[in-house]
Amino acid sequence: MDDTCANCGEILRGAYCHGCGQKRFTEADRRLGHLLRQSLAVLTDLDGRLWGSLRGLFFRPGLLSRDYLDGRRRRWMSPIALFLLANVLYFVLPVGVTDFNLSLHEQLRQPVHGAMVKRLADARIQARTRAGVERWSRLPEANRPPAPRPVLLADVAEEYGARAGDVGKALVVLHVPLLALGLMACFFRVRRYFAEHLVVAMHEFTFLLLFFQLVLLPAGWLFLWLGGAPSAGQVPPWALVASLLLVGGHFALALRRVYAAPAWAAVLLPVPLLWLMMKGSELVYRPLQFLATWAIT
Repeated sequence: MDDTCANCGEILRGAYCHGCGQKRFTEADRRLGHLLRQSLAVLTDLDGRLWGSLRGLFFRPGLLSRDYLDGRRRRWMSPIALFLLANVLYFVLPVGVTDFNLSLHEQLRQPVHGAMVKRLADARIQARTRAGVERWSRLPEANRPPAPRPVLLADVAEEYGARAGDVGKALVVLHVPLLALGLMACFFRVRRYFAEHLVVAMHEFTFLLLFFQLVLLPAGWLFLWLGGAPSAGQVPPWALVASLLLVGGHFALALRRVYAAPAWAAVLLPVPLLWLMMKGSELVYRPLQFLATWAIT
């Protein structure tokens, strides 16, 4: 048996290292059973950092951010780890947030880059129509249909839609620095670093993603099963309004706890922050989502 810690090299005097706290590494730790037991322990440890962080994120708005900014970090998962967890769930589950996954028809209606989208779409339709005519003309006359099939906007939109979801999931991270810039602008008197505003934005956006994927999306399936929703993932208008109020309330409480904002500011500031987020999405995220999706279709 090795008498030195595999992690830090300290001399071991028991089952655990007195220097770093890691358990003594044994041959059994290399086996699949150990990995499975370790994974099960993490998932079922309701007092562990994962579940504790999720409880704090959902039911004590702003606590994780406040503790992180004040240096009390050991009891919580890091903001990046939680955000990556939310992104993994968002990537594997069906897309439930339309602003992160705009269709080609929605991109055409955008005020900033809609004209560019139309030019590129028209050019692609024309190019594919010409290519289709050339292929049609090379076919033997006996096997040739009466006319080449025209390429329609619907064809291009269908190809675009097949890729837009994955691209949107990859680019969703861009909303975090946009929200952080909004927080920095609204709370410039607090004199915090941009990275600290980024932590708050990361926690709130993690909550938003998890709320939509773990609460709103299953609620849409439930309403569909009960016959109260037109299609999977959709919820009645009253449920959507209630969800927006819950998200807004969570954000207001988080601002009050993290920035010690007065009650009136915590209630009103989400409105300009939401506007800044929407403008940032309109100017940055949506054009990038279109260009990235267009380049791979």
